[in-house]
Amino acid sequence: MQASLKEDPKGLSDFLASWSQRPRAVQITVDGLSQGLMQALVAPNSGPYLKEVLARDAALSQLSPASAMGRPQHTPKQDFLRQLVKHGATDQYYLPFFKSLYRRSENGIATGGISSTPTISVRNLPIIKTGAAVSGQGGTGIPNFHFVDRTRDRAYYFFGNDALQLENLAESRGMRTMFDRLNYLKTLNCNAQYDWNAQTSFDALVNLGLGEAIRDFGEQRCLNELSLRAEAEKGLQLRVVAVREQLEAYDKMGAWRLFSRMSLRAKLNEQLNELALLSEQAMPDYLLIYNPWPDHFAHFKGPFSDEIIAPTGELNRLDYWLGRLDKVYRDAGIYPQTLWGMAGDHGLAPVYYTLNPELVLQDALKQRGVELKISKISSDEGEGPKITNNLNPPSLHGVDLVIASTAGGNYMLDFFNSNRGWQVQPLYQELTRFKVKEGKALDMVSLLADELQESLDYLVVRQSDCTLDSCSVRLVGYRNGQRRDEMISRESGVIRYQALDAKGAPELLALAQSNPYLPPLSDVQLSAKQQLLELCLGSAKGCSAGQWRSLAAMSPRPDAVVQLAHLYDEDRAGTINLFPKEGFGYNTLVPGRHAGEHYLEKDAFIGFWGEPSKPGRRLGPLDNGSLAPTLYQYLTGEQVEVGDNGWGYPSVLSSLN
Repeated sequence: MQASLKEDPKGLSDFLASWSQRPRAVQITVDGLSQGLMQALVAPNSGPYLKEVLARDAALSQLSPASAMGRPQHTPKQDFLRQLVKHGATDQYYLPFFKSLYRRSENGIATGGISSTPTISVRNLPIIKTGAAVSGQGGTGIPNFHFVDRTRDRAYYFFGNDALQLENLAESRGMRTMFDRLNYLKTLNCNAQYDWNAQTSFDALVNLGLGEAIRDFGEQRCLNELSLRAEAEKGLQLRVVAVREQLEAYDKMGAWRLFSRMSLRAKLNEQLNELALLSEQAMPDYLLIYNPWPDHFAHFKGPFSDEIIAPTGELNRLDYWLGRLDKVYRDAGIYPQTLWGMAGDHGLAPVYYTLNPELVLQDALKQRGVELKISKISSDEGEGPKITNNLNPPSLHGVDLVIASTAGGNYMLDFFNSNRGWQVQPLYQELTRFKVKEGKALDMVSLLADELQESLDYLVVRQSDCTLDSCSVRLVGYRNGQRRDEMISRESGVIRYQALDAKGAPELLALAQSNPYLPPLSDVQLSAKQQLLELCLGSAKGCSAGQWRSLAAMSPRPDAVVQLAHLYDEDRAGTINLFPKEGFGYNTLVPGRHAGEHYLEKDAFIGFWGEPSKPGRRLGPLDNGSLAPTLYQYLTGEQVEVGDNGWGYPSVLSSLN
């Protein structure tokens, strides 16, 4: 600015005017935030969501499973949910920010936010925060809450000291953070991981460690910082106006007034220096905020418990801090040029019955006179963390099976001793004759599906080797006492989903059914769905990912076909993935689960608002990974292309204008 003063004072004045109105962005990530739930809470009479939750609660809690099962240690208290279903309306002090958001900016909120499979935080949080995909160069490389790296002979489980390895693992894959991409701007991080190169940062793990005992610890630190910056921003804007007025006077001052010009230029140089220093103390160009608490407490108390949805619950607490944040930006005077974006990494579903599949498997093997060497790398949900020696982790050579569970809704098995080598993931055919001892083999897929059929929704295993370009996966599950084998294959952008063992359409993913949590489909929607069912399932040609997504959006399993088609893009995504039925939890002690594929888990909030966001119609189903690229494109004006420069998801900025 000082260099421009002498040569082009008017250009400098124009720059300051533009700079003071430059675009800003706020990116908010909330663990466990579901769009369907939030819309139901702000407008209880708008659809069947809450009534369906209560109806399912009554039905599922009265089941009498034949298998030996436990129940969660805590029974949720849901008085407020019943009150909402009975009386509907809520007062002005309940979710005021979200009510205003849906009233003013509903079109900017996706009708369904898609959490990638498995619907687990460690997988989805870096996707939301950076816009990177899981696989490929520039991806996160993190497919689940745990995995086995067969090239390094190292198992990772990220509830414990392995959490410290997350950023190193992602960085080693070339994943770029928003702070990397925006390192020339003024940036601030509040309590989020993947913050390397942030100009100012409040540590995520410190907040997680202290935030439960000292409630609002991280939120207070962040808002206090922003409040100070808002005051500096107001002073900065006044300085800009004053400097521009003096620049105008300087520009108009005749050359013959040599000493007056020199004196004013010296004064302006000093003010420009002060302006630059003050700008460092003012509001950031880009702010990233992470709030973990709705998920954190919903596991232990239940996703629809009073502790989560009541006026004293975590969602109303979140609403309060969002309102405070909104006020700071309005007070600072930069709200008109700020684009806001928020996403959840998944939703949550209730657990009524618990089961440990490894115990079932061990009993079944014992009955057959077989003993495998099994290593469990995870804690059960509700238990404490695990500590792994990072310098000398235990070797997995000689282990037949590694097992790990995630958040109650996903259970991963890594089988070794493939005919093609220890480092290679076994395929379905190999697992049907898995060597258990000399001269004897077992069909491990059938064993798991048969023994777990009462609690298992379906399991997924590689039918063929998987790459980013092609893959085939087999789904196995029971429906009405009959085993169903189905296959999803993708090649050259075309995805096929077909039954392998029966005539007619596949049914494990329930594409023909309607979502009971959403309003009934209109006649137009029903007609469109029928056409898509005939197109995608009625022939061997298959459909594009977009067509499958449109079809699945009208079913109880959003984006199921596409997500499962890409489950094994990353080799470390396990050998067999088990997904339990609605109401069941694998390896859990608590009443809230996610990581599975039920609608309540799959539905994640993603939305945009602020004056720069003025979509003409409501956003449809949208990956929560589109949050970061949309805000990046708004800030920089640079076009985002999926597959280029580390971007794994598209920007939807054009849909907001």
